[in-house]
Amino acid sequence: MADLLACAAVFVSAARYEPFGLAVLEAAQAGCALVLSDIPTFRELWDGAARFVAPQDEAAIAAAITAVLDDPAERGGLEAAARERARRYTLEAMAEGMLAVYGSVLPQAAARLHEAAA
Repeated sequence: MADLLACAAVFVSAARYEPFGLAVLEAAQAGCALVLSDIPTFRELWDGAARFVAPQDEAAIAAAITAVLDDPAERGGLEAAARERARRYTLEAMAEGMLAVYGSVLPQAAARLHEAAA
């Protein structure tokens, strides 16, 4: 998949619901310009790094794809912004975030277990 994405100029997701969008992240890491559904998840993750369209509006989706393909400056800007934004979502960042959560919860859980046993 990475090889195919590396050859693509634009990645499109017209999802009506998406909890995160791993395929979008992979496309951004590959340097694709993003055309995404205007849904809360994508706005939260990719605002400023993608062109957004109504997911039910096929004509708007087609127009956005054409516009990005026809405008090398916009496409280049979206590619760079998506690649930069994707750097937030590395395995290392995820692992550090999980360790922080566990680190904050485990001492409290241990204390509660100790109190319950006493």
